[in-house]
Amino acid sequence: AAHGLETIEVVSTLQPDVVLLDITMPGIDSVGIIRPIKQQSPATKPLMLTAARDEGLILKALRAGAKGYLSKDTTVSHLTKAIQAVHEGELWVERKLVARFVEAETTAEVREENRQDGTQQALTTREGEILRLLASGGTNKEIAQALFISEKTVKCHLNNIFRKLNFTRRLQAILHAVHCGLV
Repeated sequence: AAHGLETIEVVSTLQPDVVLLDITMPGIDSVGIIRPIKQQSPATKPLMLTAARDEGLILKALRAGAKGYLSKDTTVSHLTKAIQAVHEGELWVERKLVARFVEAETTAEVREENRQDGTQQALTTREGEILRLLASGGTNKEIAQALFISEKTVKCHLNNIFRKLNFTRRLQAILHAVHCGLV
């Protein structure tokens, strides 16, 4: 098929086990074509081919129901293996791409853990208490009363929190506290 709508018609008519789709197909978004194909032929398993390495687009295609991905520069042997694997119900994604996804996910988790650890190490115990009360909706006066300190001391602690976390607004601190699970 030369374009997206024609592809849907051909798949609907032939009901193939596996369909090879170019991720940059003219006439329709290649990710958008997966759902109509699955509606017309539920047993058909889409396998995406691409020259680009747009990981975001590949992830969208997999989430939409594609059963695999191959780059266009793959060997005939790999293409055959991919078609067989997808036909047998397996997911086929090139190892290089899986390695990049795992590496990116691991790096993001480490960054998040370091950021949370850094936040908790950077703030004193009292500053952590004040940040928790602030995120719970407390005003300076209410925080002062809850901790038996003056409003001026609360303001001083808030200034220190904002400086340490590089924030300029209360909302930033509140969102950070919620994100870090302090509330």
